[in-house]
Amino acid sequence: MQFNLNEMQTMIQDGARRLLDETFDSDTKREAEASEHGFSTAIWSQMSELGWTGAALPEDVGGGGLGVLDLCVIVEEFGRAAVSVPLAVSSGFSANLLQNAEQTDFVTGVLGQLASGESLVTPALIDEGARDERSTPRARLETTGAGGVLSGSKIMVPYASAAQFLLVSAVNDSGELVIVAIDGNADGVSHDRHTTTGAHPLFSVKLDGVDVAADRILASGDAAQKLLDRALDVAAILSTAEAVGNCEGMLLLSAEYATNREQFGTKIGSFQAVSHPLANIRIETDATRFLVYETAWMLDQGQDVTLEAAETKALANEAVVKMLHSGHAVHGAIGYTMEYDLQLFTRRARAFCLSFGDTQSQTERAAVALGL
Repeated sequence: MQFNLNEMQTMIQDGARRLLDETFDSDTKREAEASEHGFSTAIWSQMSELGWTGAALPEDVGGGGLGVLDLCVIVEEFGRAAVSVPLAVSSGFSANLLQNAEQTDFVTGVLGQLASGESLVTPALIDEGARDERSTPRARLETTGAGGVLSGSKIMVPYASAAQFLLVSAVNDSGELVIVAIDGNADGVSHDRHTTTGAHPLFSVKLDGVDVAADRILASGDAAQKLLDRALDVAAILSTAEAVGNCEGMLLLSAEYATNREQFGTKIGSFQAVSHPLANIRIETDATRFLVYETAWMLDQGQDVTLEAAETKALANEAVVKMLHSGHAVHGAIGYTMEYDLQLFTRRARAFCLSFGDTQSQTERAAVALGL
């Protein structure tokens, strides 16, 4: 593959960077984070008009016919600007899962709404006490003649308050994994926002006897597990692209600080104790970006990326933590204040390390993929 962006990707990158620079200053970012839904719905509408929400969807449902790699370019720019949007979960995870599910009228309809930006779709996968998104769910789908009734609770559900549909993991009467789609405002669905360190809005969702029509049961058993694993790999790749952007933004801010801050009458950037850690951030950021691009390219070629996605996420989890420490070491005490912008990047990047697979779980997945 080519590691340089092609003409289309460069145009997308330039457009995203320009839009974000013109739309978001420090105060606007904080306002969006503190808003009801935890992100700017206005920028989401603009992204829909530009075709970004459906960039990786096929043209026959109104998408852009591009791939996950192209979506990574957009997501990275939002990470670079420290602006949270639901691209990785809605246009990434959810779109991929629905694309690979049986193409019923309901599924194709939702894909069209995803492409146009009319609907936001988010995964609800983690039960209380669960390890991560792949843990066996406790939520239950009791079969009825017309579909089923869903009961249980989910935590760490991203963007739930703004979602038109939730993709929920549960077990059926036979103890098999099922993936179902429910309306975000259906009877029996309620949510409360978590208080978190990270900047992405996360919610607990209660499911109290939610009626599920037969065409909303997307898959069960091995088919459901395959859909879930593939979509989670896509989400891991995209979230890592966003973390790369976070590290890029942190590096730019740290380099600017080191260039302007004086100590003993000298710019601190001239000291090796400052310049070398910044150089290491540059190296680690570029290396992680290339891993993301290669894995996304392989996925777009239709290859199995179980091993590559696990490796990329595990390595990125480790690299990001090191880069965060270096960035804060350069800034000293001011980097830990909420008034300064460094925390906009580091809180997002820190939360990334725990989402869509922590280091241990992804290392275990890589070992299984290697036959160990």
